[in-house]
Amino acid sequence: MKKNNILYLLLIILIIMNGFFLFNYLGRPNHKGPKESGHFIVKELGFNDTQLQQFEELETKHHNKMRGVGDDIKLAKDALFKNITKTSINQSSVDSLIIVISEKEQQKEKELFSRLRSIYELCNEQQKEQFSAIIKKAREFDNRGPEMPRRPE
Repeated sequence: MKKNNILYLLLIILIIMNGFFLFNYLGRPNHKGPKESGHFIVKELGFNDTQLQQFEELETKHHNKMRGVGDDIKLAKDALFKNITKTSINQSSVDSLIIVISEKEQQKEKELFSRLRSIYELCNEQQKEQFSAIIKKAREFDNRGPEMPRRPE
């Protein structure tokens, strides 16, 4: 009887935790998804209607390209990780998969650069200055890395 009570208690706890996670990740009304980053730039730079339309076209093209590259990376990584459990490994096959993955990652970086450059080209002179400041601030955040506590000397 006591064993069943423990199982029921654990089941209730798991149901409550699942409910919390579902609400927290799916049901938040003010949750900012991936599109929010693009809209942040639009708000900060104050794009006019023409710029906004061009920006939306750029974002659609960028999203489609990144999805394709991401899918390619996933397929290559899946093929690579299948080699982990094989009894014998063909090292040249593993190396070629790693090269494919690194080339696709390089493609992602080029696409990101192209996207940012295209947004910059949409801007007028004042917006270009603002955009440069936003990029500079983002790069400073990127370079900071995780804060590590200092060891006592």
